[in-house]
Amino acid sequence: MSPELIVVIVLALFFLLLAIEMPVALALGASGAVGTVLLHSFKVADSVLANVPFESTAKYSLVVIPLYIMLGAMATQARIPERIYTMINRVAGRFKGGLAIATIGASGGFAAISGSSVATAATLGKISVAQMMRHGYRAELATGIVAIGATLGILIPPSIILIMYSIMSGESIAALFSAGIVPGVLSAIAYIVTALILVKKHGVAIAEKQEVLETVAAGSVAAADAARAEAIAGGDAPSMRVGRSAEVALGAEASAAAPVEQSSLFSELRSLFWLLAIVAAVVISIFTGITTLAESAGIAAVVATVALVFEHYRSGVRGVMRKIRDGLAESASVTSMAFAVVVGAGIFAYFLVSARVPNNLSRWFAELDVPPLLIVVLILLMMVPLGMFLDSLAIVVIVVPIVYPTVTALGFDGVWFAILLVKLIEVGLLTPPVGMNCFVISGVTGIRLETVFKGVAPFLLCEAVLIVLLLVFPDIVLFLPNLLSSMG
Repeated sequence: MSPELIVVIVLALFFLLLAIEMPVALALGASGAVGTVLLHSFKVADSVLANVPFESTAKYSLVVIPLYIMLGAMATQARIPERIYTMINRVAGRFKGGLAIATIGASGGFAAISGSSVATAATLGKISVAQMMRHGYRAELATGIVAIGATLGILIPPSIILIMYSIMSGESIAALFSAGIVPGVLSAIAYIVTALILVKKHGVAIAEKQEVLETVAAGSVAAADAARAEAIAGGDAPSMRVGRSAEVALGAEASAAAPVEQSSLFSELRSLFWLLAIVAAVVISIFTGITTLAESAGIAAVVATVALVFEHYRSGVRGVMRKIRDGLAESASVTSMAFAVVVGAGIFAYFLVSARVPNNLSRWFAELDVPPLLIVVLILLMMVPLGMFLDSLAIVVIVVPIVYPTVTALGFDGVWFAILLVKLIEVGLLTPPVGMNCFVISGVTGIRLETVFKGVAPFLLCEAVLIVLLLVFPDIVLFLPNLLSSMG
């Protein structure tokens, strides 16, 4: 049997396993093992299964993953995202379109401490959509703003997706993080401008279905937190279960709602302080090198834990310990699933390399009589259909080992390509039929999925413009990494 035919069989098996809703980690490992048997023998496959799980996870660079996951979990338990949103709303919500700015700004702030788009969508979706609809925003506009704002989570550092890209490609994590800052800020500004244009064009109309508004407004922070944990388990960073309806998974949590606890200005200012401390721990390490990235992640996680204790000390030792336990349980669950994906990807990558797929693909692209930039564009466009069916982390662990050698062989910068890849993954998070962010928002709010997709459509045009800018002007991405390199 030829290697080419074996590759086709293994890819068909992989997508079949996804279609029957097998977790991506298991689908990767199983299909990679079958491919190794077909390509070599049972003995070789046995050796791969015995060695790859340790070899793929026994890397110091991977320590940042559980630390950043813990950071996001503890910050959410401390109610930092909710209070930051409320505080921004106090300022921006006073004028027309201010709620849209507050939502996107809060999404960027939470993205900086969670690194997860789906987590941001789940946590802020219920709170912000309810606020916007109370103030007369149409359902499609409110959900579209939340969905697009949440995509900042995989671009603004610390980003689990960029960390995984670094592991799969060998690029510097610090360079990738610094490269994501300018495009992330530019994206946030573009989203705000687009939202303000939509608000001005369509105005804000009181929702026609009052029962929907009441359903949205009835949610609690506890339900949003539970939805966030469930969304992470079925989406962005951790579990990657494809084919499971996020609407069902999250809607069950949304149904058992309690009144929202009000926050004071003082508590919001405290949350702002904690957020700035967390962001400073990460950013200082990137720009100064005083600490390593892993050390800064540990410091940030400790700051988030201290914030949790300080914010809940009035509930007593048992209350604080319960919150810490919930945060650690979520962190452990997410981390174990993330590492399961790493193991599965390692097995699958061994098969691909043994079948010489990256080398053959690079040679095939090099022989095409087309401009190299067009080849990169074609590779990036493949991310959109993949994003319709696969989770963002799954795309990175599957695609990067295959296409990264091709892109760098064509003379392009791997850091620049990483940011473009992330932008296309963002598009996949918003694109039907899967569009994980849209599923999550529909689930936590009870708003129809079709309405969410309709609201996202104008922002997809905004994304297209941003992607073209990053393609034509690579210095937008590479300015900060080059600056850091020259300073070092």
